[in-house]
Amino acid sequence: MMKKILSALLVMFLGLQSACAGDVITHDTKKLPAAARTFISTYFARAQVSHIKIESELFQTKKYEVLLTDRTEIEFDRHGEWLEVDCDEKPVPMGLVPAYVTAYLKENFPDAYVIKIERERREIEVDLSNDWSLTFNTKGELIEIDD
Repeated sequence: MMKKILSALLVMFLGLQSACAGDVITHDTKKLPAAARTFISTYFARAQVSHIKIESELFQTKKYEVLLTDRTEIEFDRHGEWLEVDCDEKPVPMGLVPAYVTAYLKENFPDAYVIKIERERREIEVDLSNDWSLTFNTKGELIEIDD
């Protein structure tokens, strides 16, 4: 009897979780956290938001994926902090690129610019216009390079 009750509760929980989780697509920038709206208006004032994909799991937003009309894609965490900016062959705004990355590029790849930047907990990865990819740790040291 107890197994049946536990099984029924598990089925109900899984059903509730799948019903509450899911992605939402919207054009309403008010659905973004304030930090994300400020980020977009600061760094991408000329582009409009094409759409926003809100990924969520069981009553909690996990992340926001924003596509701008200039084909820039930006990923934000649930607090509105940027995780990734992909400018689709255009330069990423210089204000987003750490000074140590800029210095490294100036010295080693003077003709290249950052087209995509991804921020993780302990790393910054940048994709360059010359098809190279560089990964730096939080101390600003180059830890990986791919061509």
